[in-house]
Amino acid sequence: MDLQWNERQQALRAKYAQIGSQIDHSELHAGKQAFDQNTWDRLLEAGLWKIIVPAEYGGAGTDWWDFTAALEGLACSVRTPGILLSVIAQAGMVHALNLFGTEAQKKDYLGRILKGKLSATAIADPDTGTDVRSTSSVLTPGPNETFMLNGAKYNIAHAPVADFTLVVCKLDGHARDGISLILLDAGTKGLEVGDYDQKLGNLDLPTGPMKFTNIPLHYGDLLGVPGKGLRNLITFVSLGRLYYGLVSAWMIEPMLKEAMRYAQERQTFEVPVLEFQYVQKKLTDMRISAESAKWTAYGALQQLLSGAPEAGMTCSIAKLVGAEAITSGAIDLLKLYGTKGYHQGEVSTFLRDALAFCAVGGTEEMHRRNIISQMKRLEAKAAKEAAPVREERLLETA
Repeated sequence: MDLQWNERQQALRAKYAQIGSQIDHSELHAGKQAFDQNTWDRLLEAGLWKIIVPAEYGGAGTDWWDFTAALEGLACSVRTPGILLSVIAQAGMVHALNLFGTEAQKKDYLGRILKGKLSATAIADPDTGTDVRSTSSVLTPGPNETFMLNGAKYNIAHAPVADFTLVVCKLDGHARDGISLILLDAGTKGLEVGDYDQKLGNLDLPTGPMKFTNIPLHYGDLLGVPGKGLRNLITFVSLGRLYYGLVSAWMIEPMLKEAMRYAQERQTFEVPVLEFQYVQKKLTDMRISAESAKWTAYGALQQLLSGAPEAGMTCSIAKLVGAEAITSGAIDLLKLYGTKGYHQGEVSTFLRDALAFCAVGGTEEMHRRNIISQMKRLEAKAAKEAAPVREERLLETA
């Protein structure tokens, strides 16, 4: 793992930071709900998706570190995370297709992504949330490798505008196993897309529900083997988790710089408020949290790409550390700016958007469950590997 960007990555970072700095957020501050198609088109024209799409499917096929440099550049200059969450969702789809897609699926869906088409990933059920093993979206096998999909999903990023969707479901007759992944095109017979969700923040990230009624499918619609999708799902959603942590940290940067300047200029009793310890604590807490989130995310990406057994756990940690950094940082900013921050504008918008990180990519409780289960698994694996060594030593001393 190289602890600094190379020249190519520095150039990518600067390129996408410039794009982020040119986004007009005034409509979001005013409460307008709309996907930022203009910025999405600019990212496409800049070649963002070519970085991670293999050359044989029309991309440049460089690597995920180059993409991370580009994402980091964008994150350090934008002021609302909606476009970042869209990018992360699309990156997860590319990762899923690269890892588990058939040749036909890669040619089709990666080709669409290179044309700027939006994808969606439908994981959460209205009744069971992100407990995918309890999903009530059911895939019923039929004759000649055909299937029928029934069920519902909600809180799906891009659902109202997606060209295609990856649906998490399970085989009929299975209790908590049999997880399967389906690629579903917009306009498919039996697919009903609901209205836009009305949310507190992230107004430029369209989300909504989907309902599936007797949707006919065939084997080519499945991503991977039916009933064996859970491990594959965990693999590619882990990428999104660490990226949530990374963008959380970098979004704080411009807000922290402005807060430092404000604290130097704002005076109380003829003294800059920056001289007060309670103000210093807020600002240093933001810095410490941001740095912790950044480096946890970098480490998680290295582990994920190298196939380290603890990667899933570290990705969840990165998400939690980043979520805590941006949510606590946003609240501290509001306290620092006082009434000025509470009024409609950049600080209040940042707070509304930051609070989404409590749930986006999974709640804190879900990730803590994941972390403890990973801890148990790693401990069991270590004990199993140590058992033959102990037995061998006992034989040597016998």
